[in-house]
Amino acid sequence: MSQKYVIGNWKLNPATASDAAALATSLPANDGCTVGVVPSLVHLSAVKSVLADGILLGVQDIAHKTAKTGAFTGDVSACQVADIGATFTLVGHSERRQYHGETDEVLSAKVAHAFAHGLSVIYCIGETKDEYERGETFGILKNQLAILKAFVNQADTDAAKLIIAYEPVWAIGTGLTPTFDEIEKTHRFIKDELATFGMTTPILYGGSVNDKNAPEFAKSDVIDGALVGGASLKTDSFTAIIHAFSQSK
Repeated sequence: MSQKYVIGNWKLNPATASDAAALATSLPANDGCTVGVVPSLVHLSAVKSVLADGILLGVQDIAHKTAKTGAFTGDVSACQVADIGATFTLVGHSERRQYHGETDEVLSAKVAHAFAHGLSVIYCIGETKDEYERGETFGILKNQLAILKAFVNQADTDAAKLIIAYEPVWAIGTGLTPTFDEIEKTHRFIKDELATFGMTTPILYGGSVNDKNAPEFAKSDVIDGALVGGASLKTDSFTAIIHAFSQSK
């Protein structure tokens, strides 16, 4: 079996640094799969100070205008988050695409900036409910993956730090998920599409992943892990998800 990953995206949670630290302290140090958390940026230091060895620390976003410093109020750059101890960043999450209007140009710049400062990238893709119902999923994903072609020539270095997270937009936080067969079929499509670029990279599933459905996902040979939202804020649920993927390795 391939290496498995379980990444907790805490989004804009919890409310305080002490709560974030308590949540981080509760995470199991597990060597059966790669575990990472993505706290709110203001909680990064608090979480880093208590994380068990081997648990990765990431950020939810980086600036696209620059990888370093400059007059960009409110932004945080790749070099800054790398300096504080983050090792990876999310790029392209549907909430960023939807609420901040992030374009392919913006996302491509973020990927490049992350790689330039040694950050791994979890690149998020997914279709809306309307696109799913119209049978457009594969076409949408193909278009979203297209920006990665620009990084093919970096395959020996940077592409090794690239992970894809497939998250159907309509499944995020709703309790709804595609069927298991649909998810496997979509993951195979993504792997095949990346292969046409000359890329081989892990594919995570996200979208209402919980302790009940994780064991089924973990058994699949085309699902390399999970990007977990709400369930990652509940210690028992997140621990169960980690154990499910650890046992499948």
